[in-house]
Amino acid sequence: YPELEARALDGSPLGGALLFNLTGNGARIQNVTVPVPTTGPSHSVLVTGCSWADPANLGTPGATIFDAARENGLICLAILQRGDSISMVLEQDGILLFDDNSLWGAEPLFGSRALLPSDLADLFQIWRNRFPLYNQDRGVPGYVGYNAWGLDAAADIVENMESRPFLLMLNVGAVDSAGHNLGPEGYVGTISGLDVPLGRLIEVCEANGVLLLITADHGMSFTSDRGKGGHSSSKYSSGMESVRVPAVFIGPGVDDLVLTGNWSEVDLVSTLLDLLGLSPALPLSEGQVIPVSSCCDLEVDVGTVSDVEIRKSGDLVARATGDSRYIFRNLDRGSYSVESGEREAFVYLWGDQFLDLASGSARSSKEILPSIFDWQNRKFVAAIMILVINVIGAVLIFRIIRRG
Repeated sequence: YPELEARALDGSPLGGALLFNLTGNGARIQNVTVPVPTTGPSHSVLVTGCSWADPANLGTPGATIFDAARENGLICLAILQRGDSISMVLEQDGILLFDDNSLWGAEPLFGSRALLPSDLADLFQIWRNRFPLYNQDRGVPGYVGYNAWGLDAAADIVENMESRPFLLMLNVGAVDSAGHNLGPEGYVGTISGLDVPLGRLIEVCEANGVLLLITADHGMSFTSDRGKGGHSSSKYSSGMESVRVPAVFIGPGVDDLVLTGNWSEVDLVSTLLDLLGLSPALPLSEGQVIPVSSCCDLEVDVGTVSDVEIRKSGDLVARATGDSRYIFRNLDRGSYSVESGEREAFVYLWGDQFLDLASGSARSSKEILPSIFDWQNRKFVAAIMILVINVIGAVLIFRIIRRG
């Protein structure tokens, strides 16, 4: 993020990476922190929204975003460069997996359920065979090539999904390795190397109406401007550079904004599900929906059967009759007046809200999730893609198209 300056544990300034494709558009959340800056537990937090989750919790029925995706007909896919827990692997319908964390000498393994479409199985095999072409250089170029293989494979998968709804998790792992092994300069160089392949993936996703979330499972701290990095041990884990991660949403339905405030990794899965038009309430989730959607829903209860009009800057934008309770969907952010007979109230929409016009009170979306996010009220007819790119180690991907 251009607004932030990274420093080593001894206070010395560290260089910054240039990622134009990360900061150029979309909704950028400035301050997101992870509960635990350790790879395995943080991956579990990311997919459950639960701050104390670990790989053992992923087998809890309905606990993960993969469970919600599969329940609604999405194909679950993964490219895991740094390996992962067996629980995460078993969530997938098709997977490319590295069971060795070394950058050179390891080869991706392909696995799938029997119902994975044959064309996707063939595509995964093609990208398995292409890995050596990306894995020839040493030093920073080798780390960059390792990451580029995963991003290019993801872009090709998106192009070939056509109208099939899916969720793809991509774990881009060489940035984390660079932090541990190459020091600050090599770490920054490896991150900067993400920009071009990330740009290719963003371009493909935009062309296919795909929504992306770019984030990380942890950060990286350095003892000095020449020291090696870490994030999980007590020496490093208290540093802000270890726990603060990027979170950028790009794609349909996302506002262009820079959002301040304090947010947590547990909020990301709720926000993804909300943007997908699914209930954000996973059973273990502690998260709230981050207000990045360009449109909001307003639920109005007038108490008795009565007409309701919604106006913005004096112009009528919606009118409903014949009921005592209404949900007005896909309203732009901003100030509105709500009128029913002699009653009038003013609301500012920055997220989904509930207005009790009889008492004149409004509540945020967090308080009305059961009614606003009822599956019968929000339906999707195809998938949108979400990419969670681990700028220190992990990645996720989905796709939806909302009716209306």
